[in-house]
Amino acid sequence: MADLSLSNVKITVDAYEQLLAICARLYPNEACGVLARSEPSESIDIALPIRNVHKRPEDSFAFHPAEWTNTFFGMQRNRQQLVGFFHSHPHSHAQPSLRDYAGFLPAPGMTYWIVSLKDRDLPEVQPYLLENGHFLPVPLMLA
Repeated sequence: MADLSLSNVKITVDAYEQLLAICARLYPNEACGVLARSEPSESIDIALPIRNVHKRPEDSFAFHPAEWTNTFFGMQRNRQQLVGFFHSHPHSHAQPSLRDYAGFLPAPGMTYWIVSLKDRDLPEVQPYLLENGHFLPVPLMLA
């Protein structure tokens, strides 16, 4: 697991563009996936989609279990470190919903990213840390 602080959450331009493209491609449904960094990089440099198998994909998400497992072990084989989870909000802001609070388990140092496509011409991306049951916004820095 990653150990990220509030002051050093960085994502490469390529990974940021991958993240936006994944979310745009699956609109109007919620996209979901993981963010990783290649060792020894200090920046997130890859966004990997995981199929959303929720029965209501227009406003909820659930990772496909086998795809999630394969992705996780593939990252390990490729010396990539899991640093975050992402999903999109196709019709609302990049703020955690009640379902987000109910669905995410806290993982120390892990980031949780929400991509809002409410304004598809100007997507809003916000990473969070989940601490003591609260999502804390983290500054986003392009590297």
